[in-house]
Amino acid sequence: MAGRDGNSGTHGNRRQQILLHATDLFARHGFAGASVRQIARGCGITEAAIYRHFDSKLHLYEQAIRHKAAEHDIAGYLAERAGRGSIEDVLVAVSAHLMKLTREDPGLMRLMFNNSLESGDVSTVLFQEIRLPYIEFLTQEFQRRMASGEIWEVEPFLTGRCYVGMVMDCALNLGIWNTLFPSRNEPAEIYTNTARVFARGLRQQTATDTSLAPDMPQPGRLP
Repeated sequence: MAGRDGNSGTHGNRRQQILLHATDLFARHGFAGASVRQIARGCGITEAAIYRHFDSKLHLYEQAIRHKAAEHDIAGYLAERAGRGSIEDVLVAVSAHLMKLTREDPGLMRLMFNNSLESGDVSTVLFQEIRLPYIEFLTQEFQRRMASGEIWEVEPFLTGRCYVGMVMDCALNLGIWNTLFPSRNEPAEIYTNTARVFARGLRQQTATDTSLAPDMPQPGRLP
């Protein structure tokens, strides 16, 4: 039975094919470097057929990113870990998932790298779909744990941004570090150490805790 594009594929299958091929080209060449003509040629269809499914090249790019994000169910993973364990456990969970994404999905890693070179509307969608869920999750966790007295008072969104940015930089450049220092550290060692150091800076000092500097600010107050 003929599909919308005039061949044997269904509308949904054709759209899926376009998304997969576009994602690959965007990952390898960036938004500017991948043309609609290249995407159409790779799918064996005309450019006009692309626009039957997507309003514009930007719309196609946005949908490709959202499709890629949905494959990893970031929101579902984070929801299962809300409020569980200590602040260190929360940071380890975020780090482990970010490392897993870049290790198991090289295409997503290339998308993130190329996206960092973009500007305007092109640069925002990957941030919103991939990076922001982790930041918002940590923001809520920091707020919850400040209220309970587990951690110092901090600016939660900014602190979440800093942590996610630090882990993402490490994940994106892991291959370079492994080339420079082969067999030095496993990914789990790296993110566990990072989470431990960050968590110790956040946790409130107790009477028996001598691991923090004596001139740290008083609990519940920003320095």
